[in-house]
Amino acid sequence: MREALIVPLGATNQKLNSGEGCGSEDQPQSHLAGGELLDPTPLNSMSKIRLNDAETIRMEMARVYRDMRMGRIDTQDGTRLAYVLDMVRKAHETCELQRRVEVIDQVNKMRKVKK
Repeated sequence: MREALIVPLGATNQKLNSGEGCGSEDQPQSHLAGGELLDPTPLNSMSKIRLNDAETIRMEMARVYRDMRMGRIDTQDGTRLAYVLDMVRKAHETCELQRRVEVIDQVNKMRKVKK
């Protein structure tokens, strides 16, 4: 089994300037110990995935699931992506609930002041 070697961004830029490797600051690349490049971007990636509401998170999870079923991404990688998407969903849910509780608290404070 090979060990992945993560190269700092500055080192990647130095290799680019010297003509070695490929990639850019916009598209970081991971390097294996043997010098091979791994593309960290999933096959189904868009230029920018927006995960700012529960519906888009659900749609991205469904996209990952379909890609696993079709064999476009390895099931192990897909499972990891789905796990991270679930964590994003939970964080979004927590923020939304916190916002709602704050609104309820403000309304309750206003009602107490009026009495």
